[in-house]
Amino acid sequence: MPNAIEVELHGKDVSDFQLSRLMRASHRKYSVPITAFISEAFIAEDTCAGVSFDHAEKHEGYRKADGAILRTGKIHTVRKEGRFWMLEAQDGNYVIAGFLRGVGRQSFLRFLRTGERV
Repeated sequence: MPNAIEVELHGKDVSDFQLSRLMRASHRKYSVPITAFISEAFIAEDTCAGVSFDHAEKHEGYRKADGAILRTGKIHTVRKEGRFWMLEAQDGNYVIAGFLRGVGRQSFLRFLRTGERV
């Protein structure tokens, strides 16, 4: 009798509105190469978490799939480019295409007020 293998897939579907924001964010030209675009973003412990799209990172032929849950490294710099916020973190540059409803924008504004970017 073969052994059963249980597999958990972690991902997230996004709404049409979130997809349109991701499309607008991805078509813009940025001053630095972008590692990934993040939807449903929120800030936790000086990092950003959310749903990743168009992730440039590759490991041995494997590329993270769109819709995967992502957590950036520690955020060093935050700036606005056009209509979108760009984060420079220790592991790359990320664009926030949209915030998690209810907590995302508040966590981001709280992060900006603290001024801790060491």
